[in-house]
Amino acid sequence: MRKAVIVTGANSGLGFETTKQIAQREPDYQLIMACRNMSKAEAAREEIIKDVPSADILCLELDTSSLAKVRTFVEEFRKLDMPLYGLVCNAGVAGRSVHETADGFNNIFETNYLGHFLLTQLLLPMMTTDGRIVTVSSDRHDAPKGITWPGADVLAHPGKNPRADQLSYSYSKLCMILFAYELDRQLTAAGQPLAVNTVNPGLMIETGLAKDKSRFTPKMLEHYADIIATAADSAKMIVNLMFDSEFATGSARYFDLRSNHPIASSDLSYDKKVARELWDYSMDAVGLNK
Repeated sequence: MRKAVIVTGANSGLGFETTKQIAQREPDYQLIMACRNMSKAEAAREEIIKDVPSADILCLELDTSSLAKVRTFVEEFRKLDMPLYGLVCNAGVAGRSVHETADGFNNIFETNYLGHFLLTQLLLPMMTTDGRIVTVSSDRHDAPKGITWPGADVLAHPGKNPRADQLSYSYSKLCMILFAYELDRQLTAAGQPLAVNTVNPGLMIETGLAKDKSRFTPKMLEHYADIIATAADSAKMIVNLMFDSEFATGSARYFDLRSNHPIASSDLSYDKKVARELWDYSMDAVGLNK
């Protein structure tokens, strides 16, 4: 039976390149472009089809800033009656200003992390035993001046801590690593051999995540040369993690820019107490503990 791979935020940037490269390399998979804007998703799909006419790609609406829309997406995917092999949790927003979503959460926290937490939990029962999950983080998860853990409830709700609000993007990407490590621990304990990893795709200045291109001056680009990457190169890392046999087993790791470069993430990201607090809070927040 044909297996599916879901890529969130697949209509542009890293998600688009990941989808395209999977289509080029692994034609036997059903690709699901999970996107908020369906017109952009269909346009992106057509662009990939022009390059890979044999690609089997379906667009499904997904907005990770809405728990209700996450649930609707999962139900639509369930109707396909297709086993899920791979999940790439990529969709995200950046910025320093935050607002409250319809669900009452910090929009960056919910879009980048909490929506993906719920999505993953709901999809797990549909995953194949050899399935793989990749969460997209960032080197910003370890902010230059360092960050401490203020508590999941503070991160989830804007207005409780001004500094935490300003660092919402960094914290959301830290949460993606904490989630990957805790998910891996829980799957291992339950005897479920799914492969979970997390990645830093680098500073991809050509993508829509970086809205203000004017700040990329020659001086700034020279200063950050060691972390600059392209969406195409970072997508290759994700595709390798998703399909190469060497990544089929083993504990969750953090990969920096390329699949042959696993490195240590921040000290805070390895704090099991923090990870468990975030996990328990998230289960309550998305209504899975009821």
